[in-house]
Amino acid sequence: MPEIIRLPKMLRDAEVRAGSFDEAANTIEVIWTTGATGRRYSWSDGEFDEELVVSANAVRLDRLNAGAPFLDTHGTWSLTDILGSVVRGSAKISGGKGIATVKLSNAADAVDRVARIKEGTASNISVGYRIHAVERKEVDGKVPLHRVIDWEPWELSAVPIPFDPGAQVRSGAAPELFECRVERMLNNANARVRMNLAERFRRLG
Repeated sequence: MPEIIRLPKMLRDAEVRAGSFDEAANTIEVIWTTGATGRRYSWSDGEFDEELVVSANAVRLDRLNAGAPFLDTHGTWSLTDILGSVVRGSAKISGGKGIATVKLSNAADAVDRVARIKEGTASNISVGYRIHAVERKEVDGKVPLHRVIDWEPWELSAVPIPFDPGAQVRSGAAPELFECRVERMLNNANARVRMNLAERFRRLG
């Protein structure tokens, strides 16, 4: 049976599409994921590589397409953190990439930050997402690979410097944790034997 672990909200680098600002609509287009593999670290698992599967079956787009917020550096404490929102229904998966249109705010308290995005001097974007399920592939002598097969983008953010893909916690506060299903992919006979024995002992106990 699958193992259940608990993970915080994760962050990944993304980008504004060059020259995509539409002045009449006050929108930009963003590529919010390419699914690239990145090295991560957790206190429980140590180092591992994380690969985001980018397909219609793997990515839950409901939150983005419901008008998810476009934030200032993942800020969630104030309405002034909101620089815009994802245009409803614009998030999609195409050619192995996640794409969306973002409507920028005209609010007075966001003018300076939005201006940098419009002129192209602030072009770094980050996506915050929850992981629901991973396939863990373990090969002796190598860093484990976590293929994220079920994940849910929650918000997009403008950031001054793209976040390190390995950064899971952005402050000293303990992050909120969410359940994630782990399905192990075993690539050698010894690993399969160990897994079968462990499962037998678990049932006997």
